[in-house]
Amino acid sequence: MHPADVEAVWRIESARIVAALTRFTGDFGLAEDAAQEAVAEALVSWPLDPPANPAGWLRATARRRAID
Repeated sequence: MHPADVEAVWRIESARIVAALTRFTGDFGLAEDAAQEAVAEALVSWPLDPPANPAGWLRATARRRAID
């Protein structure tokens, strides 16, 4: 996947991802940071192995980052 594809998914899904993480963590700042870390990881790993569900991948990765 090209970085522009990651950007397109992020543009469409970012508000939902951050909102869900904010509800999960109770902390908007933490939610934003975790979501941004997920995007950074996507930029590295998606060109090698693109996910079948990019939005779901971002949500799951961001949630794991928030837990860590």
